[in-house]
Amino acid sequence: MFQSNKGFSLLEVLVAFVVMGLVVGVLLQLFGSSMRSVALADEYSFAIQVAESRLAAVGNEIEVEEGNVSGEEQGSGYRWEVQMSPLELSEALEKLPVALQLYRVEVVVTWQSGDNSREFHLSSLRFGEAT
Repeated sequence: MFQSNKGFSLLEVLVAFVVMGLVVGVLLQLFGSSMRSVALADEYSFAIQVAESRLAAVGNEIEVEEGNVSGEEQGSGYRWEVQMSPLELSEALEKLPVALQLYRVEVVVTWQSGDNSREFHLSSLRFGEAT
């Protein structure tokens, strides 16, 4: 009668370890890239909050007029700049007896993320006094 071998050969064990090592390596790479994506999403979320708060300040804390206003969020490394420029309206609209000027307002938020410089832009329209 034939006696069957029980257990695994050395070659089978080595192949199993190699396959397991490859799977664990791929899983760690996926986990690492997802963690970087979450961190980047958090950075952009904060930049959006900064841009929205600066845009809300235009017309209240920041006067609507042609020019730039800039600053930095304290302790965060996020810098912002509000750029305002008057829009040219059509001649028919220019003749209306309204003492208001339409301005394009753009908020640019910049920050350092590792070795990369990142930025977020948000724009809107606001009315200011006609010049």
